[in-house]
Amino acid sequence: YILEEVQHNEGLYEKYPTNNKIQFDLAMSYAYSGQILSGWTTLKTLPKSYAVEVVADYNKKMIQDPGQWKYPFKAAFGYFFIGEKIKAIELFQRVLQIDPNQYWAYGFIALVYGEMGDTKNAIKFCKKGLSIEPNATGIHFLLAEAYRKDKKYYKAFKHFLKAGRLQAKD
Repeated sequence: YILEEVQHNEGLYEKYPTNNKIQFDLAMSYAYSGQILSGWTTLKTLPKSYAVEVVADYNKKMIQDPGQWKYPFKAAFGYFFIGEKIKAIELFQRVLQIDPNQYWAYGFIALVYGEMGDTKNAIKFCKKGLSIEPNATGIHFLLAEAYRKDKKYYKAFKHFLKAGRLQAKD
């Protein structure tokens, strides 16, 4: 289902490569399908000012359908890009209230904590995500980065290796 969404959004993007909404939707479908690098690369092409529109749009959608986890997931990215990192974390936590198995939400909470320099929480949330999906390449990479920042080089190396092995399988 999610991979079908990725293919659909890639098709739209091929037709309308300059449409901000289509680019954002493609980046988000990459994000929650585990294609972190593709998602991040696509997001970076969007103007930062578009984040305000994302926040407004998905805040409305969250009110209309509070049981849909993709709405707070997408709104969280909007908040992240306008610098409201705590709000982004809160929204990823809402995703987990709706769908406790959405391991990428744990990964993105870890990413935000890592961006804030809070490696203790970054490690904690990476481990929670990996307890659900032990082969989440992007989360292993985030965990390795957090350990590296904490100067726990052996643990960092172990997770960089795991991420590399998993990526080689893809």
